[in-house]
Amino acid sequence: MYQNADVWLNGVHLGFHPYGYTAFAFDLTPHLDPAGVNLLAVRVDNSGQTSRWYSGSGIYRHTWLTVTGPVRIPLWGVGVTTPEAGARWATVRVEVSVANLGAQPAEAAVRVSVLDPRGRVVGTRQAAAGEIGAGGTAVTAVEVPVARPARWSPRSPQLYQARAEALVRGRPVDQVSTTFGIRSLVWNGESGFLLNGEPIKIDGGCVHSDHGPLGAVALGRSEERRIELLKAAGFNAIRTAHNPPAPAQLEACDRLGMLVMTSSSTCGTPARTRRTTRCTSRTGGSAI
Repeated sequence: MYQNADVWLNGVHLGFHPYGYTAFAFDLTPHLDPAGVNLLAVRVDNSGQTSRWYSGSGIYRHTWLTVTGPVRIPLWGVGVTTPEAGARWATVRVEVSVANLGAQPAEAAVRVSVLDPRGRVVGTRQAAAGEIGAGGTAVTAVEVPVARPARWSPRSPQLYQARAEALVRGRPVDQVSTTFGIRSLVWNGESGFLLNGEPIKIDGGCVHSDHGPLGAVALGRSEERRIELLKAAGFNAIRTAHNPPAPAQLEACDRLGMLVMTSSSTCGTPARTRRTTRCTSRTGGSAI
């Protein structure tokens, strides 16, 4: 929401968020009227015109209503890395945060399943998160081995999926699915940049967040089309400028095979926009 945003629910001020390029969330649960009509109001203020160019104003990236229970995987609560990414064997490390917004402690566990590019489960591991006190959060790391991985590259952008579940008394209470690629990255002064052990030349360009006459709105198809055109022109990389990019743009890069270098001013882009805001399946309370 560009530039400065205030959010109310049923007349209650939920909070203020400055800057229009980073994601944020508010818990709606305490202020919902379960029997009546709920009014969510948003005000954006761009009167300061802090940008060097006209960036537009309003809600121009996706807004989601997430329904979940008191024990949940919070926003940006899943991180995926591939510390081992060989041709014969890979290790997928998934760190899952589980938050307890309930009034009582909860004994929780985490289950992670890895699905290959065809959607088949190729590995599942489970670990205890322990007792999580009211208002607390526990982080649990799970490593899942994957045999003969299909590794990601610009020429072959193979994507896996990590399905993380929060369990209470053995029953799933929340789930977040994260798309990722299995690959290794190495930089050195002798060979340059190595992707999956092979040297690769980076041919890229600087890409702004707007779409010409379409403006700053992050439409899924417009983000995808831009990456398609750059790929067709021979690009294999982009540098984002000068703000955190839209998740739809990063998703298109993952899927179509485009390396991404975020500029220094994009530091602070929530990790969840890069690898973890994918398919979500939730039950119980509400958040936005």
